[in-house]
Amino acid sequence: MSNSNPRDVQVLQIATNTTVLRARSWTRLRFEIEYALARGTTINSYLIEGDQTAIIDPPPETFAAIYPQALQQHLDLKRLDYVILGHFSPSRLATVKALLELAPHITFVCSLPGAANLRDAFPERNLKIMTMRGKETLDLGKGHQLKFVPIPSPRWPSGLCTYDQQTQILYTDKLFGANICGDEAFDEDWDVLKDDQRYYYDCLMAPQANHVLAALEKLSELSVRMYATGHGPLVRYGLIELTKAYQGWSRAQTDRDITVALLYASAYGNTATLAQAIALGLTKGGVAVESINCEFAQPDEIRAAVEKSDGFIIGTPTIGGNAPTPIHTALGTVLSISDNSKLAAVFGSYGWSGEAIDFVEGKLRDAGHRFGFETLRVKFKPDDVTLKLCEETGTDFAQALKKAKKVRLPQTAATPVEQAVGRIVGSVCVITAKHGEVSTGMLGSWVSQATFNPPGLTVAIAKDRAIESLMHPGGKFAVNIMAEDNHVIDYMKHFRKSFLPGEDRFADFVTDVTDNGCTILGDALAYLECSVNKRLECGDHWVVYATVDNGKLLKPDSVTAINHRKSGNHY
Repeated sequence: MSNSNPRDVQVLQIATNTTVLRARSWTRLRFEIEYALARGTTINSYLIEGDQTAIIDPPPETFAAIYPQALQQHLDLKRLDYVILGHFSPSRLATVKALLELAPHITFVCSLPGAANLRDAFPERNLKIMTMRGKETLDLGKGHQLKFVPIPSPRWPSGLCTYDQQTQILYTDKLFGANICGDEAFDEDWDVLKDDQRYYYDCLMAPQANHVLAALEKLSELSVRMYATGHGPLVRYGLIELTKAYQGWSRAQTDRDITVALLYASAYGNTATLAQAIALGLTKGGVAVESINCEFAQPDEIRAAVEKSDGFIIGTPTIGGNAPTPIHTALGTVLSISDNSKLAAVFGSYGWSGEAIDFVEGKLRDAGHRFGFETLRVKFKPDDVTLKLCEETGTDFAQALKKAKKVRLPQTAATPVEQAVGRIVGSVCVITAKHGEVSTGMLGSWVSQATFNPPGLTVAIAKDRAIESLMHPGGKFAVNIMAEDNHVIDYMKHFRKSFLPGEDRFADFVTDVTDNGCTILGDALAYLECSVNKRLECGDHWVVYATVDNGKLLKPDSVTAINHRKSGNHY
């Protein structure tokens, strides 16, 4: 859906004395790593008007120019008493400052870490702050008695949920959201939203699944009829289903056999964004991630995470030519364990020099650690291509750990069932996808026609494939159907090999570009331009259904190449 105004604020009453202000961007805002989707962004804030008035979660600086005006049209800011922060974010400071200018008397309500962040952000002001540790309440009058539940996590150490006992609305901040923009304020079509909610979970929540489970346990004591989310539609119709899904997704993450400790600190948020993208790749690769923000972790927590892990990754910014103190502490803890059999890796962002990254790498090399990937150095804010590189790097690290563990397992021959499954044949295709500056491709033989009207097909994609992140509803891709000729072996060998993260898959071939921006191979028999319609999670694969928008037969006299296998337990 599009809108003539690329940014606006939608104001709706959602319950007694309760209003949502949905700051909407009809184009995607780059403040999270969900670079594979471009479905817009909704940042929700809430207004509760009892005898006293509170705002929950004002939007970031992107809306600082229009949000206060929209709020003033609904509320005399002299009547504003409280601003409740579900988490602290530097991106909110411009909006918070604008509110302070208009209503200097306001009191901030936040968690203990959030209070410290606020005071650091406004050292010149004597801010009024109420800190909520979990037992305190706030009575706004007219029955609106607010309870607060701290839900700290590595990504959001100041996380705080707010519960209104009268309306039974839980203001969930980052939990249960979806980055999608539209006119629909509620999840009436909750079944349609599942893909967006799952993708949001995979990108933001999966790397901290233990903390999600802990938060769900705390929140289970509340009688909730609506999730007032920080992003996307409010959850009213699919509340039970989404809660169960979060529990199932999180348990699936924590039950994995291989664990990676991801340790980081972040000065301006850039290193944290890199960590998030690497964590996404790790979870796609089938390993559990213990994500730890070293700025808020004790040495014992870091030690326990590294000791139980099969490998660890350290991310650091460079501040004044040095690593910050939390990274020095974490590195000292890691080195004191004296177990250099664990696979290691280093990454970081920097502005000018990047000495901290070299320092951490050098210390680990001196200790005899093997590295799972070449050290990643990113200057300034990462772009989409860099984030995709980080994702692929995390997946490679996961695969290296899994391969090392499988070496010790006995090799077994294919069972009769696996041998029979292997006799299912499919055409040899190269699937290509592009989103923005990110382009990739893979060899696929699990492609089948699915519908006549509209013409459609299904593609099965392993969860750890790089292309998987680009194959979400609304995404575009192309199917290159290969001919049975002398060249097909070259293509199969090339696209079966393991590519380095960020490596150009098409450098050695003659190519063209489809109308939807994806790559066509010069030796293809035919090609199809496709749009992803929906996807279904099936074991270790995603099955993607797509409609065919366009296509062309390039070699009418050629025969489609077929892939014959002996076993159905591997490619």
